[in-house]
Amino acid sequence: MTGARVHVALVTLGSLGDVHPMLGLGQAMLERGHSVTLLTNAVFEQRALEQGLACVPIGTAPQQAQTLNHPKLWHPVDGLGVMWRYMLRPALRPTLSALDAWKQQLPTNGRGLVVANPVAFGARLAHEAWGLPLVSTYTAATMLRTCQPPMTLAQWRLSSGVPGWLPRMAWKALDRFKLQPLVLPTLNELRRELGLAALGESVFGNWMHSPLGGLTLFPPWFAPPVSDWPAQVRQGSFPLFDEDSSLDAGLQAFLNQGPPPVVVMPGTGQMHGAALFRAVAQVLPALGLRGVLLGPVPDDVVAQATAPGCWCGPHQPFAQLLPLARALVHHGGVGSTAQALRAGIPQLLWPQAFDQFDNAWRLERLGVAISLPKGPPRALDVQRGLSALLASGVTARAQAVAKERFVNTRTDLSDMCQQLEAWA
Repeated sequence: MTGARVHVALVTLGSLGDVHPMLGLGQAMLERGHSVTLLTNAVFEQRALEQGLACVPIGTAPQQAQTLNHPKLWHPVDGLGVMWRYMLRPALRPTLSALDAWKQQLPTNGRGLVVANPVAFGARLAHEAWGLPLVSTYTAATMLRTCQPPMTLAQWRLSSGVPGWLPRMAWKALDRFKLQPLVLPTLNELRRELGLAALGESVFGNWMHSPLGGLTLFPPWFAPPVSDWPAQVRQGSFPLFDEDSSLDAGLQAFLNQGPPPVVVMPGTGQMHGAALFRAVAQVLPALGLRGVLLGPVPDDVVAQATAPGCWCGPHQPFAQLLPLARALVHHGGVGSTAQALRAGIPQLLWPQAFDQFDNAWRLERLGVAISLPKGPPRALDVQRGLSALLASGVTARAQAVAKERFVNTRTDLSDMCQQLEAWA
């Protein structure tokens, strides 16, 4: 441990892709002798406790389920509104209350540090109102706005030839007509209660970033920095979290019975991935491939996709599964992306919302992935995608990236912890 013990409060909301990086960071800080408390939805409390972290729920299981089951959660434009109304906004006051109690328990002259996802706005309010040291952590590059093409803006890709004024106008319009009206009324109501002035600046463009510091939870080789990111942001790496649990015994037996399968997982928070499961299950036999389908697989697919060709079941620890896989078909979430990169397997992507389009673009530029066409997944597109993915040099490129980039992961994580200690 460098210097005095730090009392760390990690704050995040969302799916496992949002929580796992914080658990990885929390584990590392705990190993360095610091105390770590995770503030997140109650459904992840047991995971935190199993890793030795204290946990304070700031959302309920029904709120999590209501959010994940909403039909527009995975809409490329409307998804953030769903997140705000059903998950982020209800967590504002619980986050403030939890951080207030946490700071009251800090020892006299103790070093405290709040490390929060930037859309956990309760942490940003606590920083302003009570002076709690706050570091923003970014699981994906889309949380850091840029006006410098090449870039993505939702599902649209802007090439390097696009003039900078175009994304600037797009961000201003998005703020004016959608984002500011969405969040400002609630934020300013809370700010009045806390004795803070009303916000006028862009919430997502400026205010949500802590002025103290920011740390990316992705490396520069995946998303290089650009000059219009906030100056206080430092780049880290993927703080991969490996679950202690082993693979399902039935899955392990399936894996032992044949060649490496294609793993299909539309997202841990995706409750509407039936079309992808059906499309993949339909084409795997024609391609002579086996499959592992993870998540809420429809009953008709389970009945159709039986051993020895397929195994269907709940989510499994990727650290154990993906090194045994031929490829990963997924949504492009950063957690799945990082695990597949480390495993050195090619990726077939079905991006829907949030950071997924940007991650897909970056994976394609790395040469390790192919994206399905926009819209509902069709069996023909999946067949073409998998055929191209496995017949080309994508597998070799994925293996090369894993060998080159995932050598010093412990050192990278240690460097991130040292940066947090310097901010405390």
